[in-house]
Amino acid sequence: MSGTGTAFNTANSFASLALETTRGTAAATPTYFPVSAPAMSPMITWLKDQALRGSPVSEYDEVAGVHSDDFDLKGFVYEDSFPILLRAILGGADTVTGAGPYVHTIGLANAASTGSQPPSVTGVLFDAANAFQITGSQMVSLDLSSGADKGLEWTGKFTGNPWTVLGSTPSSSWGTVPLIPSWNTAISIGGSSIGYIETLDLKIDRQTKPIYTEGQQGPYVVFAGPIAVSGSFSAVVATNADPFTIGSSAYALYRQQKATVLTFSNPNTTGSVALTMTSVQFSEPKRKVDGEYTKLDVNFTALADTTDATAGGYSPIKTVTTNSISSAYTGS
Repeated sequence: MSGTGTAFNTANSFASLALETTRGTAAATPTYFPVSAPAMSPMITWLKDQALRGSPVSEYDEVAGVHSDDFDLKGFVYEDSFPILLRAILGGADTVTGAGPYVHTIGLANAASTGSQPPSVTGVLFDAANAFQITGSQMVSLDLSSGADKGLEWTGKFTGNPWTVLGSTPSSSWGTVPLIPSWNTAISIGGSSIGYIETLDLKIDRQTKPIYTEGQQGPYVVFAGPIAVSGSFSAVVATNADPFTIGSSAYALYRQQKATVLTFSNPNTTGSVALTMTSVQFSEPKRKVDGEYTKLDVNFTALADTTDATAGGYSPIKTVTTNSISSAYTGS
């Protein structure tokens, strides 16, 4: 009976995301994200029956406890779809200005009356065999990774309600905007342009977790906690007066909170993504001489300030995306 089985080609798989208008209700109009290595995982807490029954046995039964599901996605940054991720992690409204190209400013949601919660997300993954849908999702973290010889990449993690299997495969549609190459990145620290950063990583973390209550197996709500923004640079040591480690006001050795702006521009369109962190403290510098030239790795933390806040209060980051989309990114 060899040679009679069936296998599914993962090249046929795809994923979509959409901001929800009503939390937990599947969004009607998804955006399809080109992604690599997507994964969905049921997160069931199994309740172990280890009660003594007169035998040298440790476990007699397992019963399903509370249940949420996770999904992980990774892809290149396209300026026409990336604002969906920014709204999902930061939560602030999309303020649109300009007459084409259009400028989308998205900051941190700060509204005590609504728990300062970002909009929830509907995620769909077709794994070439079945289409899975997770509603009521909150973004756990959004990571950006940039290197001169790479495309600008994002990695996102979401937690939401238990998945459902859709009865049919959704029809997908794809944009035509090219990815942003990392070489076209502009970095400024303290108002000065920096040209010797080889790679950078940025993490926006929301400390997201499901909240469970009696009477239902799935989450009562998936809750996004306070935001934390951190990252790292790997740099060429371009001067013996390196500002990170040399001198009485070295960025990474003393309290020197520097405005840091990362601007990723698409050379093939008019699009760009700019991340502003007005109060950045560098730390943990590591000078490296294990290669052909001297290098420096340094970490940083974006601190909360009022300058980056778009809805009052404090925020460690503000984002501005320029693209050809005239409407604000809202739920559907």
